[in-house]
Amino acid sequence: MIFWVLPNSGLQTVSHLKSLLSEFEREHPDIRVELAVLTRDALWRRLFEFQRQPRRAETGDIVQIPHYWTALFARLGIIDPLPEFTPKSCLDEWIEPLRPHCLLPGSSDIYSVPWWMDVTALHYRTDHMRAVCGNGSAAFREWDDVVRICRELARKFGGGNYFPMENSNLRGSVNLRDLLPSIWSRGGDIFNTECTRAVVHREEALRGMEDYLQLLSGGHMPLLRERGSLGTMLEGRASMTVSRRLSQSLLPENDEFEVKTVPLPGGLYGAHSLLSSYNLALVKNAKNRSEAAELLKWLVRPAQQAMYCRMIHAFQPAAAEFEQFIFSSHERMRTYSEIVAGARALPNVTVCGTYVEILDSALSRIAIAVARGSYSSGMLLQEMVKVQVEMDYLLSLYGE
Repeated sequence: MIFWVLPNSGLQTVSHLKSLLSEFEREHPDIRVELAVLTRDALWRRLFEFQRQPRRAETGDIVQIPHYWTALFARLGIIDPLPEFTPKSCLDEWIEPLRPHCLLPGSSDIYSVPWWMDVTALHYRTDHMRAVCGNGSAAFREWDDVVRICRELARKFGGGNYFPMENSNLRGSVNLRDLLPSIWSRGGDIFNTECTRAVVHREEALRGMEDYLQLLSGGHMPLLRERGSLGTMLEGRASMTVSRRLSQSLLPENDEFEVKTVPLPGGLYGAHSLLSSYNLALVKNAKNRSEAAELLKWLVRPAQQAMYCRMIHAFQPAAAEFEQFIFSSHERMRTYSEIVAGARALPNVTVCGTYVEILDSALSRIAIAVARGSYSSGMLLQEMVKVQVEMDYLLSLYGE
């Protein structure tokens, strides 16, 4: 049985999963799981290759997908419905924003099941922040405040490989998932309310993008640099990061300094975070469907989810477990209840996955321009107008 997974924990993805799956293979000695770690781009291509040539393309049996891919690949017949999970018994188990992303729009059939999730927050070293602005949590009201604090941090700690803000993007670049919270805080979005038009080219969306991009263009965050060549918060070579994972991932057990988690900066439309889940699905006509279904059911059990989430510093998507996490301490309750209150997910529409891929391609060109010093606001507008035209055409064909 082949399990296609995303690089959930970078270079440790295989070792983490082998540790997790060793228990499954002990319980099911007749089943062997072969792992294949694919980047998001590679997985996207492989699934479409399977759709074009289902008999010839090499494919997995069980696959991990971003939640907003469910509608597209269910509609294309690339993933199978999961009769093992019924809406009545399962949907209420997961936190509300993630429930629609398990279904084909307009259907009650479950096509994917949440495995783990993340939510965007700002994490900072309290000792660094005290050195420049005192109460850090009160200082992050708007994105301009973050830029101002970055300048002060650079004056205080700059030199060598120090950057005020770590770049949590695995490629050291920028993508839509990085920009969405700042877009939303400006009142912008990528879809209109009915999800019938692309609005990523409008002023409020562009201003939100600029809020985040100024961290890169101002040199406050590394761009297109190998992560291993840069210092980290742990080493004192960064002071903050915007990350979708738990802050514990930044700090081993020690008493040297504290990392504090706060909501992202807001704006006129409040502070928003991106809430995402990574779901499991079965590929259409999988060769080892029964074994793959057995593994899928095992992976989404609370005990196995908890184990894996601890390994990769992610959140469990089940409502009961997430509430337990929030209420486990007064600090978590105060911090994450506010973060989740402003959290939003990408919509469950067929074109969403394609939209994100097109936007990420445009943002990759923007990142290269920023690194070369040739970026301008006019370039951003030009790129987003191109995206808007292409997406409006696709929405006219495939809109719900």
